[in-house]
Amino acid sequence: MTGLFFLSWRNLFRNPRRTAASLATVGLGAAGLLIYQGFNEGIMNQYRENVIRVRYGHGQLFPKGYRDRAHGNPREEWIKDPDTVETVLLSIPEVKQVFARASFYSFLTKGPVRMAAKGEGVQWKKEPAFFTSMNFEAGGDLSGPGQIILGRGLANSLGAKPGDKIRLMSQTVEGDINDVGVVVAGIFHTGAQDFDSGVFRVDIETAQELLKTKRVELFTLRNTGIEAWPAVVKAVGEKLPDLEAVPYDELDKVYYKNAVAFLNAQFAFIRVIMLFIVALGIFNTITVGMLERAPEIGALRANGEPRRRLFGVLMRENALLGVLGGALGIGLAVLMDQTILSRGIPMPPGPGITRHFLIFLEIQPSHFVQAMLLPMLATVLSGLWPVTRLLRQGIPALLRP
Repeated sequence: MTGLFFLSWRNLFRNPRRTAASLATVGLGAAGLLIYQGFNEGIMNQYRENVIRVRYGHGQLFPKGYRDRAHGNPREEWIKDPDTVETVLLSIPEVKQVFARASFYSFLTKGPVRMAAKGEGVQWKKEPAFFTSMNFEAGGDLSGPGQIILGRGLANSLGAKPGDKIRLMSQTVEGDINDVGVVVAGIFHTGAQDFDSGVFRVDIETAQELLKTKRVELFTLRNTGIEAWPAVVKAVGEKLPDLEAVPYDELDKVYYKNAVAFLNAQFAFIRVIMLFIVALGIFNTITVGMLERAPEIGALRANGEPRRRLFGVLMRENALLGVLGGALGIGLAVLMDQTILSRGIPMPPGPGITRHFLIFLEIQPSHFVQAMLLPMLATVLSGLWPVTRLLRQGIPALLRP
């Protein structure tokens, strides 16, 4: 077995020009696969980080059944003892931080302008350290009670800027009308048009004062990582059976989950096309090489070499060619990532997004394995037909000049 690999390795370099052309074809294909997969991963991770660090964290906890049906008075379903629930959640090893929230609809009044929008009461002391993708284009995040931050579209409609005073008016849990005054702290632009045009945030104390309640609607979680979510779900089910845990991708199917499914399907299709192109290029090179080596194969056959042994040698040559080409492609992709593409790739807004993104390649260890094995597989498969056809010929036909 070792002797066959040594013989195949030596044969690869008997015609350096042909081998170099084959390596260039395989290497460019492998580099293209690796760069595109890293780019695809970068886009998906950028989407994921935007979803996690703007709105949902790693997931949210609701009263069981709260999200599945409509309620006549939804605030009656809110969590009654948030302090106890928070203590239990923080006892779960995979949970690093817990953020209580309360959402409500309100009228915002600034001078003669009045608009309806969705408000979110958040914990201003804790959230800014984790929710870092708000992308403030004016002012900054909440830094105290009595402040408000607005999405860009909402701020433009109100004609608001940092420092302006706004009145919030909403219905309390008892059905009365209440209002509070707040000051604009900042204006954000997350890129999600529906969010930027219809959402504002205030500190949760102001929201509870406006609604006349001490309850909270939900808890947003910061875990040790996205891979910790199954353990969190299991622990919540055991310790807090009245709550249900919903991951970030389920909370945002349109912006994240569907986008990821689309990108994965797109990459799978493009990967097949790239491998097909590599296989065609290698097929042409191998076919020409087999024709040139026909007299050599004929001489070996005449000296008693069996077809099976020759088939093994030739296919090992193709496999080694694929491995070397894959390694060359990996080196080329890493070099481009560290040089030409090191500053990122500017991308225009995607569907439903109004914000430009700077995408960096995120090449994972599994990507290197694919970049090595898939071109090798394409090389081996494209060599099957010419090698088999050559070995089926008779010795006189092979030796004929």
